[in-house]
Amino acid sequence: MFGIYLHIPFCEKACNYCDFHFSTSFKVKNQLLDCINKELEIRNHELLGDVKTIYFGGGTPSVLSKNELVSILNQIKKNYSIANDVEITFECNPEDLSEKKLNELKESGVNRLSIGIQSFDNSVLKWMNRAHTANKAIACIDLAQKIGFKNISIDLIYGVPLFLNRNWKSDIEKAIQLNVQHISSYNLTKEKHTSLHNDVSKGKYLMPNQEVCSDQYQQLIENLAKSGFNQYEVSNFSLKGFESKHNSSYWSSIAYLGIGPSAHSYDGENIRRWNVSNNKKYIEGLVDNVDYFERETLAKFEMANEIILLGLRSDLGVSLKKIKSLLNDNQYQDFNKQVDLFKKKDLIKQNKNKLLVDSKSRILADYIARELFILPE
Repeated sequence: MFGIYLHIPFCEKACNYCDFHFSTSFKVKNQLLDCINKELEIRNHELLGDVKTIYFGGGTPSVLSKNELVSILNQIKKNYSIANDVEITFECNPEDLSEKKLNELKESGVNRLSIGIQSFDNSVLKWMNRAHTANKAIACIDLAQKIGFKNISIDLIYGVPLFLNRNWKSDIEKAIQLNVQHISSYNLTKEKHTSLHNDVSKGKYLMPNQEVCSDQYQQLIENLAKSGFNQYEVSNFSLKGFESKHNSSYWSSIAYLGIGPSAHSYDGENIRRWNVSNNKKYIEGLVDNVDYFERETLAKFEMANEIILLGLRSDLGVSLKKIKSLLNDNQYQDFNKQVDLFKKKDLIKQNKNKLLVDSKSRILADYIARELFILPE
């Protein structure tokens, strides 16, 4: 069992905070999609078993036409064994979701939508350089539900600059009122090489401090919990049975293929691989049969560190049995000493063979993980 992630590196507009690999030029779109289909074919031997999840990310996958989407899905069906209950997630923007587009997605086999709403405040959307309005976001979800989509996730961003005077509580309430099954929410960060980073560096506006962001995060957790959402990962909340199967596989170290420029792959054991984050070089690699990716073999302590980082972020937790199998006695003793310190601070809990960070402390999950990381000997 494994998943397939497909990176569609095209966007109509550039959001001011995004540091994912994408291009607003569509000149090489046809050639690049041909190369995605070629990569799917030449890598069909790498992982065994059924494809359990297929995830179209980006970029903005909703720039794909129906024929382009069907071509990719047909290539997957031709080269891989597909599970009967496969989850097919499609990331999309509200402005792309017309009635025609939604019907095409449903007819193509997409059964889960991930919609990038980010906010229901038009001033925030305009500042982010988003192309949709709040009304469009609400309308597209209503339309998707009427057409028959029963597994819809939306994205929200908190921690926006102070001058916007954004009403975060109102955004949470509106998200809940939409009756979607899943909500992902992220703290806005100023990543290098984005216009947001440049503007903040030049002093154009202030970002909220950690205390403000923490308060907004706790507000999110509390309000979603009251409405029946389970926080199954630091940034992800779902109604029962609607957790993202694809993303959950990342956190539980299940194998996946990453197809397309900048996409990452994992063999489920100790090999990670990532494609070049450059459309031209990706195309040249597939056309000329030269390397377009890099690969690394993880040492045992690195495998342990990944399990710690991903496990503490989710309700899957960290298997002590698995960690012990990867470390020598000295490393495991040092790890346990650090774990005991966090237990005393009530930041980590142990449930039989699992280490867990509960909801109230999950904002600290990455910090706790870094403090538990194993060092090479």
